[in-house]
Amino acid sequence: MKKPQSGNLQSGLTTAEMVVYPMVVTVLVGVAFGFYHNSRIDGALSAAVDLGLEQQPIIEEYFNTYGEMPQSESDINLSAFNAEGIITGVNYRAGELGVPAADKLRIGTLRFLVDMTEFGARFEDIESGFLLIARAQDDGSIKWDCAADVVTVDGLGKRYLPDNCSATKDDEDGDGKGDELEEE
Repeated sequence: MKKPQSGNLQSGLTTAEMVVYPMVVTVLVGVAFGFYHNSRIDGALSAAVDLGLEQQPIIEEYFNTYGEMPQSESDINLSAFNAEGIITGVNYRAGELGVPAADKLRIGTLRFLVDMTEFGARFEDIESGFLLIARAQDDGSIKWDCAADVVTVDGLGKRYLPDNCSATKDDEDGDGKGDELEEE
């Protein structure tokens, strides 16, 4: 004759389950917060690049009028630039930032200054966000590059640049120069 089994039915969570389940939830919340935080950074930088792209026609008009790049900020009335979002200001220089031998009559660089302290302590020392580099072509057109500022010590790393400045992310030769920036 078989003896009936009198098993103890478990009605609660085991100790292992009480430890593992909260850990899984914590990891998932952390991952979700990371995605949210990164999307906020990307959104702020995309808006900054879009605002920077609005400055392109000013330089192009100057080049078409005078046949050379502006030589100073006053040539393009850069003091009238209205900083928005994370952009705190913009600098212009004839030539290319970090390239002393650049042709100052055919190349100009806009450097956008940013304040990213709202995104955490790792960004509090970041001052320079990105560069828009105008290069005059032989046919009289201007090719625009969007690049990370690899010259400035407190420059934003190129891994943070948004898709509308993504030419630099895929910069395989490591020179900090992006590919041609597409205008929409």
